Amino acid sequence: MSSTAPRTPYLLSVAAGLVLGGIYTLAPLMVWALVAAAVVWRRAGRGLPESERRVLAMTLAIAFALRLLAIGALVVAGAVRHADPSLGALLTGDEAYVLSRALRLRDILLGVAVSKFDYFIVFDEYGRNSYLSVLSWLQVVFGPTPYAMRMLNAVIFTGGSLLLFREARRAFGWLPAYLALLVMLFYPTLFVWSISLLKEPLYLLGTSLALVSAIRLLQPRPWRERVWPALGVAAGLAIIADLRPGALAVATSGLVVGVALREATRTAVRVALAATLLVAAAAALVLVPSVQRRTIAALTSAAKQQAGHVFTVGHAYKTLDDGFYMTPQTPLTNNMTLTPDQAARYVVRSFVSFVVVPLPWQIASMRELAYLPEQFAWYVMVGLAPFGIRRGWRRDPIATALLVGYILPTAAALALTNGNVGTMVRLRGVLIPYLAVLAAVGCCDVLEALTSRREARDPGSSLAGLEGVRS
Repeated sequence: MSSTAPRTPYLLSVAAGLVLGGIYTLAPLMVWALVAAAVVWRRAGRGLPESERRVLAMTLAIAFALRLLAIGALVVAGAVRHADPSLGALLTGDEAYVLSRALRLRDILLGVAVSKFDYFIVFDEYGRNSYLSVLSWLQVVFGPTPYAMRMLNAVIFTGGSLLLFREARRAFGWLPAYLALLVMLFYPTLFVWSISLLKEPLYLLGTSLALVSAIRLLQPRPWRERVWPALGVAAGLAIIADLRPGALAVATSGLVVGVALREATRTAVRVALAATLLVAAAAALVLVPSVQRRTIAALTSAAKQQAGHVFTVGHAYKTLDDGFYMTPQTPLTNNMTLTPDQAARYVVRSFVSFVVVPLPWQIASMRELAYLPEQFAWYVMVGLAPFGIRRGWRRDPIATALLVGYILPTAAALALTNGNVGTMVRLRGVLIPYLAVLAAVGCCDVLEALTSRREARDPGSSLAGLEGVRS
């Protein structure tokens, strides 16, 4: 018994090596993705107190395990349906198009027999972005790896979430940051995104890196310590620049709006000056014909895109007057013109729809019905965000201003150009990680206020469980 006991660790090591070698032979990218996940898991809690580090490690372990199980379920489902597991079963829509295009490029580069249609698809300008280039390169190096790529995307998505978590903890405390991280890791839509073959994980990483770096760049510190944050902003913007049309402009405008909000609210004099400028701008919009014409022209261009979305496949919603939807037209062929009253109604309806669509009584399919719990969660986050902005401005005005600035331009672009419920729900998810931070801060603020009121009425009934909120 004693002679065989020392051999047990050796045998386990050999078995583990054989298993790892077999996995690497079948899916080398999966091994590297798991190694990256282990590095992220180990490094995520550096510098945190031991209690926080243990909670964070357990949370990340659960998050990665659930994602591995989901990817495994896709493999099994593909085998049951007699699909080729090397091509990624159950792919539909954008995922199928992106993977197919990447594999066609792989075949061209490796000299596999291809057709003229393959060349047409690969070099088509439609859908071209930097994520497609990364996916194609990985297919060339590691072979067809749809499932391993899902795990790599999960690591990328988690990395972006952790960047926001670390900055939220510094700015607002452990509890709000942890609540926001739970939303980012387990919110159903974001969970699905994180293991998809889409660009959203890389987009989250780039935007989070740019935002966090900008916050640190604007914090009071010696100039020599601002080099790395400045490089972080540049790297984040470089990552997203070619991911989707207008991404760089929207992200840059978000940073500019955030900085402007912070600078305009530093003193009471600046607040008064900013209010005066806003009133002057509103007056110019009403009284100066040239300003009004340019504004109406910009809104008309956005309205044409909105009308085009209404005529796409799926569940549509309308924000223009009904007369503009009489004849199906594309944005390029649409010759609509808006009056000031029509433009004003369009803007109001667009922003209201951005928040409330789809309303519970507008549910038109089983898929939308399944989304309904998330819609209620969205309403809760939107309702808590103003409380989070108020509390966050007291704790860290720079971080709060940049979070608000990041949300506003993207929300405006989505609200004014979309008319399809599915598209709105998908693109609105881009904002949820940043909204979740403000909502978590607002949740803690509301809980603390309720606790304080209860203690004021009955000093002996303090809730010990909420003491951490104040930290």
